[in-house]
Amino acid sequence: MIRDKQRVKSTLEQFDAGGMSRREVLRRLGYLGVSTAVANFVVQSPLGATRAFAAIGGPEERAWALAKEEATKATKKTLTLLIPTGSIGNMTPYVDKWKNELGITLEFIEEPDEVIHTKGMQEAVAKTGRYDVMMPTAMSYPDWIDSGVIYDLTDWTKQYDPELFDKNWGVVFPASHHAQLYNGRVAGLLCDGDQITLLCRDDYLKNPDKAKAFADKFGYPLAAPKTWTEYATLARFMHDPANKFFGSLEYRSRYYVKWMFMQRLMSKGRLYFDGELNPTFNSDEGVQALEDMLAMNPYLHPDAFSFTWSSNYNAFGRGEGFMNIVWPSGFKYSKAPSTGPATSGKIAATVMPADKLKDGSLLHAGLFCWGYGYAVSKYSANPLLSYAYAQWMTSPTISADAIPYLGGYSDPYRVNHMKSPTPRLIEAYSADYLETLYDNMVNTVPDFCLPGGFEYQDTLDKEVHACMTGAKKPKQALDDAARGIERITRRIGRDKVKTSWLALAKNLADPIKKASGADKWA
Repeated sequence: MIRDKQRVKSTLEQFDAGGMSRREVLRRLGYLGVSTAVANFVVQSPLGATRAFAAIGGPEERAWALAKEEATKATKKTLTLLIPTGSIGNMTPYVDKWKNELGITLEFIEEPDEVIHTKGMQEAVAKTGRYDVMMPTAMSYPDWIDSGVIYDLTDWTKQYDPELFDKNWGVVFPASHHAQLYNGRVAGLLCDGDQITLLCRDDYLKNPDKAKAFADKFGYPLAAPKTWTEYATLARFMHDPANKFFGSLEYRSRYYVKWMFMQRLMSKGRLYFDGELNPTFNSDEGVQALEDMLAMNPYLHPDAFSFTWSSNYNAFGRGEGFMNIVWPSGFKYSKAPSTGPATSGKIAATVMPADKLKDGSLLHAGLFCWGYGYAVSKYSANPLLSYAYAQWMTSPTISADAIPYLGGYSDPYRVNHMKSPTPRLIEAYSADYLETLYDNMVNTVPDFCLPGGFEYQDTLDKEVHACMTGAKKPKQALDDAARGIERITRRIGRDKVKTSWLALAKNLADPIKKASGADKWA
C-alpha cells in the first residue's frame, strides 16, 4: 500500500508543474507504493495528475480501510466466493495481498456459469452461510433480492462510495443502472462488461484481390459491416468451406442463440415487451429477425449449433472464420498469440450492425448480455468485509489492473477502462477496440434483469433454437415463446414484473427509447 501520501501528493504536484518527467514520476510513485494501474492513469489524465489521483483512488482506499477494520474484528478469517468457472484468473493475483496484509484467506468455489443462479436460490432456502461473496449475472439480482439471499447494497454504497456513476471513471451508462440496480436499489457491483461486438479478419479486409472482387461485385468498398445487410453480404462473400473457412461463427447453440435473436430484434427497434408487459417477440420485426438468422445459417461455421463460449473463441483464434459475434473477452483471446495464433494482430472490430427502421433511419443497438457482478450473501459471517472485497475489486484502479489477465473473462466496464486505459488494458484489448467498446456500450439494452429472468430467457431460447433447427417455423416459434412468457408473468405477478421492466426501460439510451416507443411509456 501507499507509504507516504504527502510525498505522493508533492510528487504529483511537481509533475503537474512541469518539474518532473513522466518516466521519473512513474518510478517515484512505484517506490511510494502506488500501483502501476493508478500511476499510469493519473499521469495521462486530462484532469491533471494531482486531482486525478485524489479522486480515482478513493473507492480503492475506502474499501481497503474498511477491509482492514473488518478483518481485525473477524472471527472467521476466510472469505468464500462462489464464482463461475473460467473467471478465477482475474481474482487470484490478489490472494497473497489479502492473506499477507489482512490475514484473510480467499477461498474460491467454482461452478459452471449456468448453475450459479440455482446455487444462490438453493442458499436462500438452506441458509448455510457457505458463501460470503457470490458472483452472479445481473439477471439473478431480482430473484436473489426478493428471496432474501443477498444484501441490498444501497446504504453501504452511499457510505463507502464506490463511485459507480462518476462521469470519468464510473460504470458506463446504461450498464451502470441495468447491471447493478434492481428497482433503483444497488443489488451488486459490476465486475465484468459483457456486451457483444462484431469481429472481422482485418487481413482479409485489406487483401487487395478481395477488395477489388468485392467492389466489382457489390459496388461499394470492402470494409467491416455497418448494417446487418452488409454483414450477411460479407459472410456470403468470404465463406470458403472447401478450405474450412466460414463466413461467420455466430452462435446457433442452445443457451446462446437467444442473444443472437435479441440483438437483431433490438436493432429493428423492438424491445422484449411493450409498456404494458405484453411480449413483442412475435411481432413482424421478430419474425423478420428469425428469417434473417435462418438465411445466415448456410454461411456459419459447422459447429455453430454446438458452440460454447470457449469452443467458439478457440475456433476463431485458429482462423476458422471471417466474422464472429463475441464478448470482449473473445477479442482479448483472439488478440493474444497464445490463444489466437491465427488472429493475433489481424482483427478489425466494430459496434454491432445497425438495421433500417420504417422511417429509413439506422438504429445501432447493442446487447449487454450476461455481465457478472459481486453480491454479498445475507448469511455471510462477515458481510461488511465481503462488501469491502467487492468494492475493492471493482474500484476504478484495481479493476483496471485485474481485467487484462488472460486467465479470466472479466471485461472493461468503467469509463476509465475505455477512455483512459492503462498500458496493460491497451496491450490486452488495443486502444481502438476499447473505443469501440465504449461506443457500443452506450447504446446497449440489458438481458431479462427482471423477476423470473432466467425462466424468461430459457423459454425464448428454447423456441428460437427450435426455429433454427427447423423444428418450428418463425411465427410459430415466437408465438409459442410469447405464450410461455405470459404464463411466467401471470405466475410471478404482472404488476411486480412490470414495475421492474419500466425501471429498466427508463434507463435505456435515447435512440433506443425513441425507436421502441419507450420514451412515451408512463
